[in-house]
Formats: sequence, C-alpha cells, structure tokens
Amino acid sequence: MIDRRTFIKAAGTAFVASRLATTAARAEANDPLSYASVDELVALFRARKASPVELLKAQIKRIEAFNSKINCITDEHFDQALKEARQSEDRYGRGDARPLEGITVAIKDEFSRPGWRVTQGSLVYKESPAMTENDAIIDALEAAGAVMPFQTTVPEFYLFIGASTRAWGTTHNPWNLAYSPGGSSAGSGAALAAGFATLAMGSDMGGSIRIPASQNGLYGFRPPFGRVASGEVPFSTSGPLARRCDDLLHLQNAIVGPSDRVMAAIRPRLDYPAQYPDLSGWRIAVDWGAAVAEVIPSVKAAMQDGVDTLRKAGCVVDEVDCGFSKDQKLVFIRGLMATSLGTLVDVANANRGLLSPYMAEVIDLVGAVGPRQAEEAEALAERLHRQVQQRVFGKGYRVLLMPTMATPLVRADMFKSKADNVDLWTGTGFGAALTWPWNLLNRYPVVDVPLGLVDEGMPSGMQVIGQTFADLDTFQFASTWARLRPALFADGRFPTFV
Repeated sequence: MIDRRTFIKAAGTAFVASRLATTAARAEANDPLSYASVDELVALFRARKASPVELLKAQIKRIEAFNSKINCITDEHFDQALKEARQSEDRYGRGDARPLEGITVAIKDEFSRPGWRVTQGSLVYKESPAMTENDAIIDALEAAGAVMPFQTTVPEFYLFIGASTRAWGTTHNPWNLAYSPGGSSAGSGAALAAGFATLAMGSDMGGSIRIPASQNGLYGFRPPFGRVASGEVPFSTSGPLARRCDDLLHLQNAIVGPSDRVMAAIRPRLDYPAQYPDLSGWRIAVDWGAAVAEVIPSVKAAMQDGVDTLRKAGCVVDEVDCGFSKDQKLVFIRGLMATSLGTLVDVANANRGLLSPYMAEVIDLVGAVGPRQAEEAEALAERLHRQVQQRVFGKGYRVLLMPTMATPLVRADMFKSKADNVDLWTGTGFGAALTWPWNLLNRYPVVDVPLGLVDEGMPSGMQVIGQTFADLDTFQFASTWARLRPALFADGRFPTFV
C-alpha cells in the first residue's frame, strides 16, 4: 500500500485540500464549541445556549480523544478548572461576567500558580516543588475570569524549535504529525490548533511565540519589552496566541499593563481597540531575510500572494534589506545567555546525565559567556536598530513584513546528536527561524499572521513588525489581514491529526 506522504507528493495539492476538508469538517461538526471564538462563546454564555462548563467538558473530551497523538500537555488541572468554570457560570447568571469569563486558556510550562509545578521541559525540574504564588500574567488572567485547565509542553529550558524532551516525549503538530509545532511555546500552539483550548499563553526570547504561531496557523503577538508584566530580561517577553485576530486582541487586552510584581512593565496600560480602519495608502516594507535563511518556494509564494492582496487593497509595498545576517545569530544567543538566563547553562552543565541529547550540543555551542558577549550583543542591537530606522521607518513605512520560518518542515522528533550527522542549526530547525533579530531589537512589536497551508499540509506565517512601541499599527494590519485572507479553522480548513 502506498504511504500517505508518497501519495501526497504524487497527487498534489488537490488531494491535500480534499483530505483536509473531509477530516476537518467532520471534526468541526462533532465539536462546535472547541473551535468557537471568544465573541461567539461569550454570546452563547450570555444567551444561556452554552455554558463555560460545557465548553471545558467539550475540550477535555477532545483532549482525551486526540492528545495521545499530539502530546502537548504536561500537567492537567481539570478539577480546578471545573470549579473555575462553575464560578464563571454563576457570574453570567448574576450579570457580572469579566472580559474572559469562562474562556479556556492553555498555560505554557513556565508560568507559576500555587500548587502547579514548572518543569522547564527537563528531568532536572520534573519533580520540582509546587509553586507557591502566581506570576503576574496569571494574576491578570484570573482577574479577567479565564479558566486554565492545563500546562503545555516546551523544549528543555525553552531552547529549541519544538518540544522533544526526555521529560515529556515529543510534541507533534496537529496539521501533520511528522512535523514540529514550533517552540518554545510548542504545546501552547499545538493545543490551540487541536481545539484543546480557546486561547493560549506563550513567551518569546528568540521566536517562541511567533514560530508556534507560524507552525500551527495561528495569530501570535510578541509585545515590545515592558508592554506586559513578564520579567526584567529585555530579550524575553510573554504574549498571546490565538486562532483568530479578534481573539488575540481579547487575550492581549487581558494581560497588558503594569504590575507591582514587575518593575519593567510600562505605565500607563495600553488599550487595544476592537475595530481598526483599513490599510489603504499604507507604505509597507518587505525584507525576505535572504541572508538569514533561504525561504522555500512555497512559503515565498504564499507570502507573495499576500503582498499582491495588500497591493490590491491600496497599499504600496516595497522590498528592503535591513542588513540582518545568519552570522549575527550566535552573537544574539551568547548575549541572551549573558543575562540571568545564563544560569540555565550552569544548571545544564551540572546535570548533563539528565539532559535531552540536543541540549548538551546547545550548551557546548554557546560556550562561556560574560560581559564581553553582552557588550557585543548590545553593540549589534544598536547598529541594527539604526539600520532599521534608516531603511524602513525613517522612510515612512508603517510596518515591515518578514517570513517567520524559512520552512515549516521541521521534524517533530528532535532527539538528534552529532552521531546522526544532523547539523544543529539547520537539521533541527534553528537555521529556519527568521525571528531572533526582533528579540535583539526588543522594543519593536511583532504580530505573526497566518499565510495559509503550504507543503505537506503544513501552515506557514509572516511577521508584521511595527515601529518601536507602535503596537496598534501591527494590530491594525492584522485586523485587515484577517478580513482580506481566507481563514484557517473555518470552511473545512482544520488539522487532520494524521
């Protein structure tokens, strides 16, 4: 019998489209709540046509049916979530529902909550003691009425593109199980694509929100540093993932703003409007990132199709070169590890016998870091910032577009080592990411928008970069993009789980 992958290559895109429509439409018909939007769910809850408990139970049922294939959950908190869902039902009954009342949010295995453990995807911390207090993000989600039923898988110490660890096994992409859901917010992206939750939290220190967004056909937002209360390390920030742009707005509005826990969080709070004008007359720049990674033809074609759509909508779109290069990547990574995140290197070196195979190679590649590496990263950031200002925003462009991943075809199983003759940068996905410059340039907001399905039925995405702290420009773009482009998770375009 001919195998699936050979058949797809032989039959072409018509077969892929037919398979997606047949399998996914059946999944949608059987489970309408799990893929519903926030606005749809809130309307149902208020009209008493559905309840937060019914939503949660539908998604738990879906987890029980499909997570054995995806493996995107570390710890389940269903009992706690059911209590929260019942409390949300009561609030709808009293008429005092909060913005995310009863809406399920998948939580990355990074954020702490009393009684939960944070394993960082590692055997080193798998049996760590339960947390005793909330992170600031969890405070915000609780205040918004969110229900948090489970934690999601990550690569070990958040340092890879996917999640394949000795602690939790391999997380697979719901669109095509052979491939990675991206990382480090791997399980969050996969859980959303699978319909296990309505929204998801991620964090991003090298592309960890944008890559899972791209790999799973989602919207994702990497806020500028300080926009949300996510810590004091400038290269890293927390942010939302969602299947729809409107949902992304809801989650970002719930988590944005200052906190007494995090000094770096910006005051005053920024409000993200629900509605935006179109993009007519906008000047938009495109950097294909050719010196960072070679984008495969299908991804470039999908992005070019989007550019053509923007031109038809009245935008002026020009190609630029920001001056990024793959040779700068190691400068960034060593600069990142010269922050307090460098303690991960010390922990990993002290526990080599417990590490997943690729982690030892990552640590060896980074090497010793210190003030000199921090200074080199700071100098590179200053130079690249000037180039971006001179070549893009200083010339009047409102946003800059870049591919997110040069290819979505990154294998799910990343248990690779030098013995496998697999290059660490390219064979396991590092070399495919075009995201890391915007962690170095961490005051620029970046929304990741879906391009659609490309090779092997896998999604691909595009980064939308705004001027420093001009978040609303990126959301205005994403809002228009959602109206102009065919949506995934609709009209039969759902994951196949095969």
